[in-house]
Amino acid sequence: MQRPLVISIVNLDVDTGNGNIAQTFVSLLHRELKKAGYVVVERSDVETALRDPGVDLVVVIPRGFTINATSLDKVAYIDVFKRTGISGEQVNIAENTVKSIVSAFSTMISASKIAYLANLANVTVTVDAIRDPVRVRPPVYVGAYGEPAKVEDVWKSFIARILILSFSFIVTPASSYIIDGVIGERERKTMEMLLASPLGLVEFLLAKIIAASLVGLLAALADLLGLYLYTATLASLIGSFILRVIDPELIALHAIVSFLTILATISISLPFISRTKGIKSASSVASLISTLGLALFIAGWVVDFYKLPPTIQRALFIIPYTHSVLAIQAYVYRDYLVVTCSTLVLLALSITLVYLSTRVLDREKVLLAQTYYE
Repeated sequence: MQRPLVISIVNLDVDTGNGNIAQTFVSLLHRELKKAGYVVVERSDVETALRDPGVDLVVVIPRGFTINATSLDKVAYIDVFKRTGISGEQVNIAENTVKSIVSAFSTMISASKIAYLANLANVTVTVDAIRDPVRVRPPVYVGAYGEPAKVEDVWKSFIARILILSFSFIVTPASSYIIDGVIGERERKTMEMLLASPLGLVEFLLAKIIAASLVGLLAALADLLGLYLYTATLASLIGSFILRVIDPELIALHAIVSFLTILATISISLPFISRTKGIKSASSVASLISTLGLALFIAGWVVDFYKLPPTIQRALFIIPYTHSVLAIQAYVYRDYLVVTCSTLVLLALSITLVYLSTRVLDREKVLLAQTYYE
């Protein structure tokens, strides 16, 4: 455990006869630094403080500090000496703490000066109006169409972005499920028996696809539950309630889009996975396919696909994952037409990919592949 940093205060401006502003500042500095957890020592001269290797930071109040601080045409300065060493970052933090205390003390002095000048001019002034005449008010949050937004509405937007990012956690497992469902049957020597049964190859593949998609959906919903519990805990700290943060429509939309995203991922992977030698080879192929999805979903965390130029959007439309991102982002903007269109396009692409992936394989190829790799 690292020892507390030692800060030495050297006050060279003593007995000035001008209200002892320097000593007032030293007392404030000493008290606040001790509150911050630093060891504070006061020295009478700079050389003694600098020669002590145990002192990490030396704060010097020069002569003339009180005169300059109380004048109307001069600036009072504080000198800081930082010792180099392993604790350099901690020393920087200590320096910033000293600067914040100096800033607070400076504000007090400037308020006294403004009040003094106002009294001489016999005018009524507000200190902040003189020292800080222009400010920015706290931001006012509004909804998609300019209506006032509540705190929970801001949280819902944040949750929507998290949900987009969460798609990246279901793409790779989705491929793993179908790998175990197809390649696992092959390695367990049950593929030939299944293909010899009255069950058709298409029915077999459809069953594996649907089962893997449902398992992936359950995993996605479990992740969603954990996300809401986390955000609800954070929301409760700022006075919002869990029932206000939870959006049933967004949950339902996320569940539907998750299922279709998993279905699309499995359908894309299936034709390639079915022709691989084993689980390791299949995993390598699936990881390449999943990389595209990961890139899209991570981009959806920081990029607003909904506001991309139409030319870029059209180029991305051929990628099924683009519609997964758009469906969630459009919901935040309450553009339900885009939400519906993106969901339907994702559904159409998923069905098409399922159809194609089940038609490119036949019994002979699967059996020959099995026999070849045995």
